[in-house]
This record gives sequence, C-alpha cells and structure tokens, in this order.
Amino acid sequence: VLIIGMDISDAVSLDPARAYELTSCLVVNQLYDKLVDFEPPDYSEPVPEVAESWEVLDDGVTWIFHIRKGITFTDGTPLTAEAVAFSLKRVLKLQQAPSWVLTQFGITEDSIEVVDNYTVKIRLGRKVAPRIFLSCLAFTVGAIVNPNEVKAHEKEGDLASEWMTDHSAGSGPFILEKWERESEIVLVANENYWKGKPRLKKIIIKHVPEPTDQLLLLEKGDIDIAWSLTPDQIEEVRDKVGIKVVSVPAYEKVYLGMNVGFKPFSDERVREAIRWAIDYDAILRLLKGGAIKLQTFIEKGIPGYNPDAPYYRDVERAKKLLAEAGYPEGFEVELMAPPTFPERDIAAIIKQNLEEVGIRVKIRLVTAAEMYEKYRKQGHQLILAAWGADYPDPDALAKPFADYRVKQLAWRNMWYDDYAADLTEKAAVEMDWSKRLKMYHELTEYVLHKGPYVILYQVVRQVALRTWVENFHPDPSFFLLDLSRVYKERVYGYGGA
Repeated sequence: VLIIGMDISDAVSLDPARAYELTSCLVVNQLYDKLVDFEPPDYSEPVPEVAESWEVLDDGVTWIFHIRKGITFTDGTPLTAEAVAFSLKRVLKLQQAPSWVLTQFGITEDSIEVVDNYTVKIRLGRKVAPRIFLSCLAFTVGAIVNPNEVKAHEKEGDLASEWMTDHSAGSGPFILEKWERESEIVLVANENYWKGKPRLKKIIIKHVPEPTDQLLLLEKGDIDIAWSLTPDQIEEVRDKVGIKVVSVPAYEKVYLGMNVGFKPFSDERVREAIRWAIDYDAILRLLKGGAIKLQTFIEKGIPGYNPDAPYYRDVERAKKLLAEAGYPEGFEVELMAPPTFPERDIAAIIKQNLEEVGIRVKIRLVTAAEMYEKYRKQGHQLILAAWGADYPDPDALAKPFADYRVKQLAWRNMWYDDYAADLTEKAAVEMDWSKRLKMYHELTEYVLHKGPYVILYQVVRQVALRTWVENFHPDPSFFLLDLSRVYKERVYGYGGA
C-alpha cells in the first residue's frame, strides 16, 4: 500500500471529460489509458499507448490511429476503435472545462470515424504541427472510457457523468475503489493490466491540507509521500534518515507583467530598465531549492527551452535607461500580488529593487481570484503572476506569451505585437520539427528583450518521501504522473508493499 498525504479539496470530478484540477487529473491518469502518452522521466516526445502507431495523410489534417489489440477494460470488454471514437465524441458532447484541449483543433463529432475494429480516423479543422496535437491527446481529457459502463449508468442524457464523478470505467493500471470527499481517494490495482500488473496493490491518497501535518505524518512513517511541503520544510527533512527528496523543474514559471497601456511601460527602454533592476538571485535564495533561473518563456524540460538569461541586477544601467526614456526621477507604479508566500515576499524584494532605481512602488495585495479577474480585464499596472503549460509543447507557451490575438497574457498586458503574433501562428503550423524549433528560438529571444514581462524563475516541484518508495518520478505538469511502476522495498518494522 502506498499512502500519499496531500490537499485533495480541489477535486471536482474524476470523469476524464470534466477533470481539470491537480488532484482530479493526477487520479484520472492512474485509472485510464490514452491514445498516446509521455513516459517519465523523459517527457520530450509523445509515445504510443492505446494507439500502437499513427500517420498523417498528405492533406496534413487527416490522422489515422492504429489501435493496439489485446487491451481490455477492467470488466473484460475489449478496447476497440469504437471505444476510442465514443470517448472523444463524449468529450465534445459534454463540453466541460477541459474540452477545449480537443476542440481547439476544429474537431467535431462528425470528424471522428471508425474505419474498422482497430482503426480510427480523425479529421482536424486545419493543419497543425503534429507534436501539438499528440501532446494534447496525452492530456487526461483524451482518456479512453468503457462505452458499456457509460451506457449502463447514463441518467437523462448525462453520458454517465454523475456516476463517473466517483467511479472509474477505464483500462488503466488502477481501479477507483472509493472517494470520500475531504477524506481519502482509494485506488486498487488492475490485476489484468495489459502492460503488466502494477507492483502496488493499493494507493491511498489522504486529505492532509496542511504541510505541517504532512511533515509530521511523513516523519512518523504514517504516510509514504508528502506532496506539498514548504521550501523550509524540504530543507529540514532533506538529510533526515529514512527520508529522501525528489524534484523536477515544473512546467510553471513566475513573472512580472508590465501593462503597456500604462504610459511608462509603453517605452521599451523602461521595460528593459526594470529587467536590469531586479535582483534575481535574491529571489532564488528566498525559495531555497524550490526554483531555478529562467528568463525566457519556455520552461526547461519542454522542447524549445532557451537557456539565455542575460539579466542581472545592474542599478546604473537601469537608471541610465530610465533617464534616456525621460524618467530621470522615476515614476510611481502599483504592483499587484497575492497575499501568500512566496509572492508576498517576492513583491517586497521587487519593491526594494525598483525603489533603488527611482521607481516608487505601491504594493497591493489581493486574493489570487480577485487579482486574476482584474488582470483578465487589463486592469493592472505591474503584476506578479504565475503561468503553467497546459500541454508539453512550445505552442502552449508561445500562444499566451507572444500572440495577443488569443487574448491571453500578451493581450492582458496590451502588448499588441504583430511580428510576435505572426511568428507564433507560423510555428504552430510548421510541419518540419527542426524549423519549428528555430522559430521558437527566435520568438523566445524577441519576447525576452521586447516583451512586457520580467520572467523571474521556474518553479521546481519538490516531493518528500520515505526512502522505501522506489521508482517515483515527480510530474512536471499536473496530468502526467504515473504510479504504475512505483513500488515499496520491504522495511523491517513497517508495513510492506
């Protein structure tokens, strides 16, 4: 039995067509298989799962997926092309939060076709770089569900969505035994899993919202994994006997957004001045091992990552740029940030840094919900925010950071740059992978110097676990964790595997 302690209060539904929160996606990924997946610990390329192979026809929009024979759902029903088509159409019919991951490609129910028992044809609405589509099929919304179970539990045309909130109907390595809200989620091994029986008989995910309680339970050996310890707690347990820390650079970054609609920020020299004013190392020290240096918009671990990090604290250079832009005495600006750690402390460092170059900062701490609502309406001057990738492809980051037409971050910061937007669109339809990577290099460099951002760091996901837990690879995203190969070494005096 593997016992994980984490906050599971965010979970809304364990139906793959609805799951969109960390806990929901983490659990769904243990219960279901997808056409393609990413293999930990290397997430660079999508690999075959239910689909053993695929090809794109010459028109660039028609995809043929060849389904692996011999996979069965947990009730013994064979997984066929019919189940694949049914699952994807079900997502489109239900139109829940994660459905955009598929609908963004112009897929409709009519464009998904069963060719024969083990072949599915999907027609996209437009040509798109192959890796983008495959990366999105690896998201939990692409999970293959058992049509028989859905039909048996359907109520008033809900496609069994109510039943699947807390039941599973998959072919994955685990089966959902129970979900007691705010208490625990229990998974049991699928003894007939097609890739081989999981080494764990059971996984219990206990609701332990407070990191302090997670730490105590881990130290006592009552849980095997503490999911969300603070950087200080991680440092505290790092050298303790019987505990180890595993980490991975997450697909998440923290940055400053400068609204170009606020007059001083409309001048590129002012934006450059702010990038030269920040003490990036002080922020990394504050976060201990919980962050690594990143100044471009594609995180380390995602293809297209650009390690270029030219900025460091240079007060004189920042002052000179401000004077050239017509602000020798600086100006006043409001910085919005959440009232929680570490954002509150980072905001204080930024305030101090900017005041040293003459920019007077008024910090306004507001809840994340209120802050993002205002941000979505372009209602800020300077904002301390975070952004994660929805799928492990550079397109997932180029669109928000560089293309104002998608109405995400570039738009929120009123940075209407057609060169960046056009290049983002071109890269998304470039079929040649090496040419595509060159485009992202050019785009990351351009946004680094011209864009409305100061990228401060990449988050490092750190998980503390007992040393008897083996083969656990933390997930850089929020939907790729695979517990099917994790096992526990027997330890004298403690429960075994």
